[in-house]
Amino acid sequence: MDCVSPLPAEGEPAQPVIHQPQPEAGLNPARGTEPASDKTSHIPQQQKVDQQPSEISNDIISNEVTVSTTLGSNIEAPITPPPHSKHTPLLDATGEADRQNHIPVAIFSPASTTGLDVDSNSNETDHSDADSAVGDSIYSSTYSTHSSVFDFVEENGRTYHRFKEGKYYLPNDEIERDRLDLQHHMCGLSFGALFLAPLDTIEGGLHDVLDIATGTGIWAIEFAEQFPAAVIKGTDLSPIQPDYVPPNLHFEVDDAEDPWVYSHKFDYIHGRMLVTCFQSHQAVFKSAFDYLRPGGYIELQDASFPFMGADQKWQGTAFQRWWRMLMDASRALGKDWNRVGRYKGYLEEVGFVDVVERKFPCPIGPWARGEKNKILGVWARANMLQSLGGLSMAILTRGLGMTAQEIELLLVDVRKDINKDGAESVHLYAPLYVVYGRKP
Repeated sequence: MDCVSPLPAEGEPAQPVIHQPQPEAGLNPARGTEPASDKTSHIPQQQKVDQQPSEISNDIISNEVTVSTTLGSNIEAPITPPPHSKHTPLLDATGEADRQNHIPVAIFSPASTTGLDVDSNSNETDHSDADSAVGDSIYSSTYSTHSSVFDFVEENGRTYHRFKEGKYYLPNDEIERDRLDLQHHMCGLSFGALFLAPLDTIEGGLHDVLDIATGTGIWAIEFAEQFPAAVIKGTDLSPIQPDYVPPNLHFEVDDAEDPWVYSHKFDYIHGRMLVTCFQSHQAVFKSAFDYLRPGGYIELQDASFPFMGADQKWQGTAFQRWWRMLMDASRALGKDWNRVGRYKGYLEEVGFVDVVERKFPCPIGPWARGEKNKILGVWARANMLQSLGGLSMAILTRGLGMTAQEIELLLVDVRKDINKDGAESVHLYAPLYVVYGRKP
C-alpha cells in the first residue's frame, strides 16, 4: 500500500495524511568535593561529517512568547526564539569552533570527566549574550483542513491528541508547542549540529528521510532546507506542524508503534525525545531497521530520565521526589521512562552495527563553569520550567491517581528547586544522549 501522498506545490498548504495501519553520567563538582564516579562519563570524540550542519534556529509558533529566566541572583534575561537559519557556532574547550568541517565541538572543561564544573562565582558572571538571538518565525502554523484529528481532547486545562487518544501523556497545546521549539534550540546548543550520524558515508546519497514523533516539525523543516534534493516525511500523533514548509517535506498523522506499511525504504530515520512515546522502543527500532536501506542510519536524540543533581545537594529536594513519582507513574502505565541508557543495546539487538553512543550533560541553570554552559543552562532551565505541567498532569493523574490540585502544589516546590542560584543552587542537570547505528 502506497501511503506517500503527492508533495504540495510550492506555496500550497500541506495537508496531513492520516495513516491507518494494516491487519548516567557523574559530574565533577567544585574543588574539594569528592568527584563522582566516571563509569558512564566517557564522551567520545565527535564524529565529523562533510555536510555543513543545520543552522540552529527556534521557530516559536507564537512570535510574541518570551520566556524570562533568572541568571544568578539579580540578573534576568528574556529568552526569545533566534531567527530562522541563524546559526551561532558553539566553541570547543579551547574556545575555537571546528571550522574545517563547520561542526562545532561541544564545550567541555578538560578538568572534568563530563565537562560540568560548579562555578562558585556564578552570581557575578554577566550572561548578557544569553538573550542575543531573537527573531520571528517565517512559517504559518495553522492547518486549514477540517478533520477529527484536530478535535483535541481537553483535560485539566491542557489539550491532548485525538488520534490514538490517551496513548501519549504530554499535551499538544500552544504552550507545549512553544516548549518543543525551545527544546530544539537547547538540543542544537548541546549537540552542536542538527545530526551527528555520518550521513556522507551513505552509498548513493541521501534520498528518503523519516522523522518519527516530529512534534512541531522544526527539526524536519531545518533538515529539509539543508537537503533540498531529499524527500522528508515527518510523522506524529498530533497534526501541529506548520502549513507552509519546504516543498520536499510533508507530514502524516501516524503512530510509529503500528506496523509500518510504507511503499519504499529510507536512507535515514531520525527520532528525538522518544523516551515518553512508546511502550516498546525495541519494536519501533525493529521497524526502523526493516525500513532502512542497507547502509542507512538511524539516529536517536534523547534525554535520559530521571534528571538529577551533580552532587548531594539535590538529595531530599522536591525535584528529586517529583522525578521519582514520574518514574513510578510511567511504570504503572506500562511506559518505562528509564530506557534511554539502553538504546545502544536495543539497536544492536535488532541488527544495527557500528552503533555509537554519545553523552552530553546539560546543566539546568547557569551553575556550571564556562560561558557556553551558562547560556545552555539558561535555555535548559526555561525548557524545564515550561515542561513541568505538561510532563506531570496526565501521567500523575492517570498513573498515581493524584488530583490536579495536588500536582500543582507539588510543582510549586519543584519550581523553587529549579530556580535556585548561587550558593543555594542544587546543581541540576539533564543527561542527554545521541545514539546512532548503521544497517549493514
